[in-house]
Parts: sequence; C-alpha cells; structure tokens
Amino acid sequence: MKKSILTLALFAFCSANALEVQEFKGFAHPESVYVDESAVYVSNVGKELAPLNKDNDGFISKLDKNGKVIELEFIKNLNAPKGMSKIADVLYVVDIDILYGFDAKSKKEILKLPIKSAVFLNDIAVLDNNTLLVSDTGTGYIHKVFLKDKKYENFIHLDSKYGGPNGLLVEKNTLFVAGYDPSDKTGGKIISIDLNTKKIKELSNKIEQFDGIVFDKDKNLLVSSWGKNLQGYIYILKDNKEIKLDLNPIKGPADMFFDGEYLWVPKMAENALIKVKL
Repeated sequence: MKKSILTLALFAFCSANALEVQEFKGFAHPESVYVDESAVYVSNVGKELAPLNKDNDGFISKLDKNGKVIELEFIKNLNAPKGMSKIADVLYVVDIDILYGFDAKSKKEILKLPIKSAVFLNDIAVLDNNTLLVSDTGTGYIHKVFLKDKKYENFIHLDSKYGGPNGLLVEKNTLFVAGYDPSDKTGGKIISIDLNTKKIKELSNKIEQFDGIVFDKDKNLLVSSWGKNLQGYIYILKDNKEIKLDLNPIKGPADMFFDGEYLWVPKMAENALIKVKL
C-alpha cells in the first residue's frame, strides 16, 4: 500500500513538473524566432544547413501565435537570414554581411546596410528606437548600428577565449552574450558586458557552443547549447548553477524567444520549431 502511494505521488510530481511542448514542422533550417503582439516570425537559412552560403534561398516565415503558418515565405529572396528584432512596424534581420529592415505590414525593404568585412552576422539586440547591437560570430565584433543615419561603428571586439559573439540580450546597462566557436574546435562562454565601461564578466565556467539567450519571467537567463553530436539542450542559469530544462535532445537549438509564457526554440537541424510552456 505504501509503495503504491509513493509511486502515485512520484507520478504526480513528475507530471506537474513536465514541460508542455508543441512542435511545428515544415521549415528550412530555421535559425531565429521573434514574437510580437500578433505574430511569430521565423528566419530560415534555406534548403541546406549552410549559414554562410549566398544562395538566395533564405526567407522569413510568418505564423500566428498558435504556430499555424500564415505565410511560409513571408519575406523571401534572402541568403541565410538569422537573428531578428522589431522596432514599431519594422522587422530587422541580419543576413551574413547585411542588416535589413522590412516593413512588417507591406514587406517593403526600407533598410539595407552592408557591414564591411562582416563574416557571420548572427543576432540583433535593441538598445533604443534608433540603435541596434549586431553580433558577428565570424570576426568577434559586436557592432553598434545607428538606424537614422544608416551608419555603424565597432562597439567591442571579443577575445577568442569567449568564442565568437552569437546570441545577444540587453537589460538596462548590461549586454548578455552567448559565445560560439565557428571553427567547432572548442566553444564559447556566457558573459555579460557593461555597456558603459565595457567590462566583461563570465557568468559560467562552461565552454560550449552556445547560441540563443533570453530571460524567463523571473529574469533567470536561459541559454541554448548545441551540445555534442547535435544533442542540444537549454540551460537555465539560477543560483550560480546551470540546470538543463527537461526537454528531449534538440538538434540545433538556435536563436530563441520568450514571449512571457512560451519559449520558442528553432530546431535548426530538424527543420522544426518547438513552443515550450514555462
């Protein structure tokens, strides 16, 4: 009798703590997700898992908040679009060595800003309505972009020991960065950078292929890692510890988005997207 009660209690505990996951398929190596008040945008690198190929087969999909595709190729004729962000009605996206801005209603291109010597533009963080930060994983630079002037400057160059800057997240005067080693030899680190002093602080001892970085509703950092052999996962950084979310292995957890209730994660190597209730 006691064993039965214990078993039932354990089952109830596991069920209560299990994460609710929905999966959506049919994408073309999705890399980034951005969610606004009415839609979900997904950048697709293209038919091949080739994030640096200028092959003109990349596109951005538009979904509703339930994950239903509104328009698969909402914005097309890109090369390998990755990180996105949105200011008012303008959706910004980086595409290898160019920063684009598109009117999210008309789809009209309103900004095309080539970044000289860029190799692997990867993510975007918004500083204010006129200023973006853009990571270049290939060169180690994080660029500061002034939208009204259509100009940019180098904000900081990261030492290779941190990996190339991949995912970016801004909170007040702090920039959080997920590091990634594009050579696949070692990995990167999770760091914070003071936006005023540019002082760097390491937030974890782990060296992995980190990608997306977001806050949860309690302001804990969530960071995705590609792991080894495409067995990726997501860490929650809490109380100076890295705790893996209870999810099945993810093949290529890339640039995530948390909308206040759900965590949207691209499964880049599986042509799919998951929506996790947190």
